[in-house]
Amino acid sequence: MTTHNNILDEFLLCDEAWDMSPVSSSSHSQHDYALRNRDNIIHPITQHDIKHSFDTCVQKEVKYMTGLGYINLLESNGFVAECRLKAIHWFIHRQRRFNFGIGTVFSAVNNVDRFIDMNKCDGWSYWMMELLSLAALSIAVKFGETCPPTLHEIQKEGLEYSFEVKLVQKMEMKILKSLGWEVNAITRYSYVELIEWELKQHFKPIDRFRLDEILTASSLDFKLLEYRPCVIAVSALKCILEDEICLSQITGFIPTDQKKKIQPCYNKMQEILVGYSKSELNRNPSSPDTVLTKELQVPISMEQMDLSFMDGPATKEKLKRKRGQGQHDDHCVIMNKKHVN
Repeated sequence: MTTHNNILDEFLLCDEAWDMSPVSSSSHSQHDYALRNRDNIIHPITQHDIKHSFDTCVQKEVKYMTGLGYINLLESNGFVAECRLKAIHWFIHRQRRFNFGIGTVFSAVNNVDRFIDMNKCDGWSYWMMELLSLAALSIAVKFGETCPPTLHEIQKEGLEYSFEVKLVQKMEMKILKSLGWEVNAITRYSYVELIEWELKQHFKPIDRFRLDEILTASSLDFKLLEYRPCVIAVSALKCILEDEICLSQITGFIPTDQKKKIQPCYNKMQEILVGYSKSELNRNPSSPDTVLTKELQVPISMEQMDLSFMDGPATKEKLKRKRGQGQHDDHCVIMNKKHVN
């Protein structure tokens, strides 16, 4: 028989279509929350289940993190950092426009960060970043949403360029291959459901909307990427939770060597929230329309692009030898300048 641990893990970490249904009860206990599987059998969620799932997420989260040099890359390359920021604003706008789950936004951001980190392109242009952002969101939507919109609908607003579907699909394959098809990532948002379940069973419910808001706002600043997702999630919880007993209940799930990083992460998160001020936070996510481009989109077709700049170091070296020592591709790509500026 399937154990409670396996049931919860499958619900949280895989693409199985599980339905979550509460068990009727007059008091809050470990049986107040349950999972109903496809055979309509109810399996109560226990604290042991939640701890096991926390442990599983903590063990897996590292492989979905960017390398140590990624923050340095963003600090030294203002163009890429600004494009990343615009991409996240656009993800949020699309999430609200199509009513995606917030987890889809974090998955898309993770796809972008890891891809840029893994592919050391000599130079990024704006259309490249838009194509990457579109493909990264499309992948996240396909893996996280039950009724995804078409690529045409997704890119209808907020981008300067309009990409042919075949080109976007080719870019999706580039991302998937580069990430080793590991796209069901453990992000900071992966812990929100676990935190909510745990606190509901033992304490009063948390302000889920505020927690989501803080995590979303904090995603705009790449400096937090130095911390593990579990630390960021607990730091965000610390921003809204005054009860130290409740907080210690969740902190107990964090690895010992990571607990000392919660306070520094929390301090940096506070600085980020203050730094963005009310106007910046209103821009994200309350008024995402500010990221929309009012000009007509520039169409880009499959024939105009050469995506070999994303094939990795080995392929780049082969192309370099083939083209000769004296030749160089501007921005790592061949483009039809007649159609694209």
